[in-house]
Amino acid sequence: MPSFQPTAAQFRAFRDDPHDGPITQVNLLKYRVRAAYHADAPEFGPDETGETAYRRYADAFAKAAAEVGGYCLLMASAERYFIGQGDWDGVMVMFFPNRQAFIATLNHSSYADMHRHRDAGLLCQDLIVTRPDIVAAKPVDAT
Repeated sequence: MPSFQPTAAQFRAFRDDPHDGPITQVNLLKYRVRAAYHADAPEFGPDETGETAYRRYADAFAKAAAEVGGYCLLMASAERYFIGQGDWDGVMVMFFPNRQAFIATLNHSSYADMHRHRDAGLLCQDLIVTRPDIVAAKPVDAT
């Protein structure tokens, strides 16, 4: 079932996993129809879409991730389901050299400000952590 945040147990399992190599995170995203900014936010307004708000978060998150060697591999709107059925609006795939880099991004000094865009734009998501073998058609060194 889609969620908005990991449970405490999910975060501990991620943090404590002994794998110290690269990870990619596949985010399946469902946006709010209208962004849910607080009334005092400069972006507040009836015409702001959830996707627009989330893209602000994604842009800021990618910049923070770059400081620790992470980067966005893909940010895309869902076109259609070719196999299976689902109800996702978008996909974001992030690469991190290790899980500590991802955690460092969550602890970035600007995370609280960027996170408000995530809160405003995102209805729910699934996030799948993977151990990549190939990224951008290049084998990944799994040292």
